[in-house]
Amino acid sequence: MPQSFEEWIDVGNVASYTFTNLTALREYALQVRAKNANGVSNFVTSRATTLDGTNKVPANPSDVLVSRVRHNSLTITWTKSSLATSYEVIRAGIEWIDVGDVASYTFTGLLPNMVYLPQVRAKNAYGLSLTVSALFNGSPSARTSPAPARSSRSSRDDDKSPPPTPTRVKDSLNHLPPGIQVSNWVEGAQGRRVGFDAISRADLIAQGIIDAADLYGYITPSVEICFAAHGRLVFLDAAYAPRRLLELSSYQRAGMTCGIIDRGGTVILLQSDSPPPVSQSSQAAPTQPPSMSDCKVQPWANVKFRQSPPRGLVLGVTGSRDWLPASEQRHGYFKVRLWGREGWISGDYVYLRGDCGA
Repeated sequence: MPQSFEEWIDVGNVASYTFTNLTALREYALQVRAKNANGVSNFVTSRATTLDGTNKVPANPSDVLVSRVRHNSLTITWTKSSLATSYEVIRAGIEWIDVGDVASYTFTGLLPNMVYLPQVRAKNAYGLSLTVSALFNGSPSARTSPAPARSSRSSRDDDKSPPPTPTRVKDSLNHLPPGIQVSNWVEGAQGRRVGFDAISRADLIAQGIIDAADLYGYITPSVEICFAAHGRLVFLDAAYAPRRLLELSSYQRAGMTCGIIDRGGTVILLQSDSPPPVSQSSQAAPTQPPSMSDCKVQPWANVKFRQSPPRGLVLGVTGSRDWLPASEQRHGYFKVRLWGREGWISGDYVYLRGDCGA
């Protein structure tokens, strides 16, 4: 590995290495290569920017309380703390769970008549706050109620489930602002536009943030995200705490700046003097029968891309607004090519151009 970018250092048969004595708020290109008695491999480069060195960890959550204690669940609430971008909770030393930028969480699947020690802590890119225990009647522990007695009629009247906590909108990627489009995702993927406060990176803010979106949940490979403005893309990888900054290869498609991700994180569009290259579209028209030789369809909404019509396997959801050549029509669906493969989209969500049959 290069240290101070002057020489390679053999660090042994390990899977990690820590660079020290770096400069704050500076981008580094870190490289690694493998070696054995026969020689060395090609090197791989990863880019990262150091933080500014100041203590910007969030303040501790306050007013942390337990409520709605049932035989199989309990809820904790808190007052949000400054500089926090999300919160983590734990119920009894099992594991910390990142619950997002919320002010309450309901633990479910608990055992009846058991003592639990729910706790919460705030987090951001700089680290974690101190852990705060939730109080229940002045105590840092809470005991679930005994299991309800079953009756011959039904236990549903006695076994009242707690009111559900607010949940995110299903398929939130269908509800992003018009300036952000996400394609080739499957059910379980979620996303939201975020601002400076959620990014909390002085180095990125100084470079000029145009727009940003946080993608989370079930993010599969080849998810495409596009922004209406021109710029360059970077990616804050959620697989690391704090999130690691990476350059994201970008391109232009339909006048938008686009990139591809394969895991959860925050995609940020930064100001740039030069626009990204224009994409060489992989949506070339397949061989078409004469009756559909000039048919093109243009989605006007995010639409499911299926393996077969009308209820075939959903391969992804496209946010494309391009005119796509269609080679066949069946059951009200049109066969098009997306992401290098053929599939079907519903004719209920597209404009038509050319001879598209009856």
